[in-house]
Amino acid sequence: MGQWMVKGCMLVFLLWNGILDVRRQEVSLKSFWIFGIAGIVLNLWLRYQTWWELLGGMGVGVFLVAAAFLTREAVGCGDGLLVCVTGLYLGMWENISLLLAGTAVCALVMALGLMLGKVRRKDRFPLVPFLLMVYAGRLLV
Repeated sequence: MGQWMVKGCMLVFLLWNGILDVRRQEVSLKSFWIFGIAGIVLNLWLRYQTWWELLGGMGVGVFLVAAAFLTREAVGCGDGLLVCVTGLYLGMWENISLLLAGTAVCALVMALGLMLGKVRRKDRFPLVPFLLMVYAGRLLV
């Protein structure tokens, strides 16, 4: 039952922010607090990962936040903070895997859009819906 709680929280978190990312090109700081605290509480209660795994998972997001500052938000700072929260639930290696798969799917969709002339090279793409798509796909498989 505990793993379903963790997976359900992650799914709701990504769904909430995925909708916001598509509609407004922003993510919810309120959800970061809610699901961040929930992730820490679930980890304390269920003990499904070590503190090093939890901190490593958050470190992936910290790396993205640093990349956002260095690239003048070519990668959104909100995406980095979102990946910090997903790291609380997934740990480092699964968080890296989610991020890589999500960016790969995003790149494929953007490349297809470029070839069809629907997307320009400088267009911004929301990342969170692709993270949601990858995560939901993993849950189903």
